[in-house]
Amino acid sequence: MHAKKYLFLKDKSFARILLFIICILPFFAGISSIPPLDRDESRFAQSSFQMIDNEDYINIKFQDEIRAKKPVGIYWLQAFSAKLFGTEEILSYRIPSLLAAFFSIVVIWYFSKSIFGRESSELITLLFASNLLFVTEAHIGKTDSFLLATICMQQLLLFIIYSNKKLNFYTNYIIPAIMWFFVSIGILIKGPVTILIFCLTIISFSILEKNYSIFIKIKPLIGIIIISLIILPWVISIQSSTGGLFFEKAIMEDFVAKIISGQESHGGYPGYYIFISPLILWPIATFLPITVLFIKNNRSNTAIKFLLCWIIPFWIIIELVPTKLFHYPLPIIPAIAMLISASMIYFEKHKINFQSKKNKNLLFFISILFGIGGLVLNITLFYLAMNFSESKSIIIYIIIFLNFLLCLCLFFMTSYKNFVMIFNIENSSNLSKYFLNTKIIIILSALFYTGMFGYIIPNLKTIFPSNLIVNELKKIEYDSISSTGYYEPSLVFLLKGNLVHSNPNEAAIFLAEGQNNIVLVEKRSKEEFLASSRNFDLNLMEFKIIKGYNYSKGKLVEIFFYKNIN
Repeated sequence: MHAKKYLFLKDKSFARILLFIICILPFFAGISSIPPLDRDESRFAQSSFQMIDNEDYINIKFQDEIRAKKPVGIYWLQAFSAKLFGTEEILSYRIPSLLAAFFSIVVIWYFSKSIFGRESSELITLLFASNLLFVTEAHIGKTDSFLLATICMQQLLLFIIYSNKKLNFYTNYIIPAIMWFFVSIGILIKGPVTILIFCLTIISFSILEKNYSIFIKIKPLIGIIIISLIILPWVISIQSSTGGLFFEKAIMEDFVAKIISGQESHGGYPGYYIFISPLILWPIATFLPITVLFIKNNRSNTAIKFLLCWIIPFWIIIELVPTKLFHYPLPIIPAIAMLISASMIYFEKHKINFQSKKNKNLLFFISILFGIGGLVLNITLFYLAMNFSESKSIIIYIIIFLNFLLCLCLFFMTSYKNFVMIFNIENSSNLSKYFLNTKIIIILSALFYTGMFGYIIPNLKTIFPSNLIVNELKKIEYDSISSTGYYEPSLVFLLKGNLVHSNPNEAAIFLAEGQNNIVLVEKRSKEEFLASSRNFDLNLMEFKIIKGYNYSKGKLVEIFFYKNIN
C-alpha cells in the first residue's frame, strides 16, 4: 500500500477537521486565564493602555518614563484591540499575538505547499503549529508573534519573486510591493530584526546560488518608497515630540546594550541556543539528525538552500550577540520546522542506506539527546505544580503524563530498530506505519499544551503575586497606593498605572500624607520602612500578608499591607 494513503489529505474529512480542532485548542487555552506576565508583556500592555487613556498615539510611555525598547507598531495593534474588546483584561492585549499566530500558520501552509507539494503541506503545517516556542509566544502580548507573521510573509514572497519566471505587471511590481509592505510592518513592530533577516537571506542565498538577479527582482526603489511612507511619519513625529530622546535611548540603552553585553542579566555564551534547542524545537527536535541527512541528500535543491539561508546566518548572529533570550530563535522556527517535517516525509518515500552501524548508533544517540526537551519540560512543570499550585488534583498528573507518553512515542520513533528500518528499508509499507505515528505526536502535543496553558499555569497562583495583591485590593477601599521593594510591571498594569513606586522613607511619607492610603512593603524593605514610620509618628496597621514567588528575580516574596490609622 502506498504511503500517500496515510497523509492528511487522504484522510476522511471528519478526521481531518477533528485533528485541526485539536491542534488549534492550545492557542486558546489559558489565553484569558493566565495573569499578566512579567516583565515585557505587562510593560507593553500598560504602555498601550496609556496610549488610549492619554489619547496620545505617538509617544510610548510606561507611567511617566519614555519606553524606547520597540517601535510603535505593536502598541497601536494592542491599543486598537483594547479599544474593541476592553482595556481592563490582559486578553485584549494578547489578541494581536493570537491572530498573528494563525496568520503564520496559513502562510506556512501555503509556503510548504509551494516548496514540497500539496500532499505534504498539511502535515508540515500541523507539526509547525505544535512547536512549543511558537504556541507559547502566541499567548503573550508582545512583539514576537506578530513579528513572526511579517517575516513568514516576507520570506514567502521573497522566494516567489526569485522562483517566478513569468514577467508581467503583477509579478514585477505588485508582489515586490506587498513584500516590502510586510518588511515595513515588521520594522514598525520590532525595528532592525526584520530587515536583518531579510538582508541576510538575500545575500547568503545569492552567493549560494551564484545568482544576483534577485537584487533587481525585489525592486529596491519601490521598497525605499514604501518603507518611507509607512515608517517616516511616526519617526518624524516621535523625534519631534521627544527632542530626539526616544531614538537616543532606543539605540544606546536597547540596541547597543544588547550587542555589547547581556542586557538585564540575560547574558549567555555562543552555543546557548544549540543547548536549549531540545526545548525551543520541541516536540520535533528529536528528528534533527535525520534532517541533517535530508539536507545532505538534497543540498542542490533551491528551496532547501533558501530555507538554510533563512536559518543559518541569523542563528549565527543570535549566538554571537551576548544578550540571550529564549524567544530569539522564533523568526527562524518556521524554516526549521519545514525542514524537519520535510525530512520525515522524505524518508517515508525513499530507500536510504546509511551503511555504517557506528554512524547509526551515533545518530540514535544524538536523537535521544535532542529528545530530552520533553523530559525537562515535564520535570519543570511537575516541580512548579507541586510547589506553587493551589490545586494538586489528578488533572495535573494526567497532563504531565500526556507529555511523558509523547516522549515515549518520540523515543520509540527514533529507536535503533526504527533507524535501521529508515536507512535499510525493504518494504515501504513498514515505513508508512512509522510515518503514520506522527499523528500521535501532533495530538499528544496539542492535548498537553491545552492542559499546560489552560490548567497548570493558571493554577500556579503563587508565581503571580501581583494578581494575588490586586485580588486583595479589590476587597478594600483606599485612595492611593504605593509600593516599596516590590514593583513589577504586572502590578502596574493591573492597577492601570495607579501605583506610586517609592523607597521605604518615601512610603512612610506617603502614608502620612493620606489617611486612606495603602503601602505595600516587601519583606526585605520592612525594617527600613518601619524605622522611617517611627520618625513620622505613624500608627501603622498591618492588615494583610501576601506570600508568593517573583519568577523575574527568582526570589520568594512576602508583601505586607500597611495603612495609617491615626
